[in-house]
Amino acid sequence: MESILDTLRGVLVERSRGLPDDDFLLRAMWGVDYRSQPTPYERFMIYSFVMAQTVRQGCCYADFGSVKVGELSDTLIGRDAREARGATTEEDIAILDAAFGCLPRNPHQVLTIDGRRPAEKALARAEIIVRETLEQVSRSGGRRVAQIGVMGNLIHLLQAQDVSITASDFDPTLIENGILGVPVVSGHESAQLVADSDVALVCGETLASQTLEELVAAAHENDTKLVIFAVSGCHFAEEYCHTIGIDSVIAEPQPQYLFQGPSTLEIYRRDSR
Repeated sequence: MESILDTLRGVLVERSRGLPDDDFLLRAMWGVDYRSQPTPYERFMIYSFVMAQTVRQGCCYADFGSVKVGELSDTLIGRDAREARGATTEEDIAILDAAFGCLPRNPHQVLTIDGRRPAEKALARAEIIVRETLEQVSRSGGRRVAQIGVMGNLIHLLQAQDVSITASDFDPTLIENGILGVPVVSGHESAQLVADSDVALVCGETLASQTLEELVAAAHENDTKLVIFAVSGCHFAEEYCHTIGIDSVIAEPQPQYLFQGPSTLEIYRRDSR
């Protein structure tokens, strides 16, 4: 079966015909290591992310310390991002995301989170994500929500709703201790959680961990509504809905909430064109 990344590359070739080639030139790449806990509800986040830039910036999160933007990256600068390949899956996703950023987009809704304190911005974006998730819960007629790739702010807000919550992650500390009283199972069990839920709220990093395909398959086979929150691969959102068949995507282009000033969330729905 063709991978989601390969499907997206094929879509990019078709949709970019007739657009200026200069827009797709890879202008820059960089990596960021960070340690953060933006609110008391959130897990202590220790991550890296790689970014690539054309006319917009693409991004992909990675394990802490694993992003090495060195001399090999120099050979990519100035190349067509539609054709360039990075040294890792995460670099590939960031480059492809930057290429997709050159395409016209048609979100269902665009929301701006203004320049508040980091904790306020983190909760404001979580409220938007949970609101869209609850829209899909309402459509499903059920109340079982699986949160795949744990985010404490999302769990905190979901706990105030009339839903049951299951969660999965690959972090051993979360698996051992859970979060906010919610047990967390291994990420290897994510597909089963999706199958057993009415709505699955999935973090976009599942594309890099190469688990998104099985989550999409589990959702389609079990009539589970699938919601993705995408910082990694945010510009894939429209095709996630209309080509891959995901019900809803909340995309966060750069600059994401970590940075000062306003940030933007774009909402896409499969049934909205």
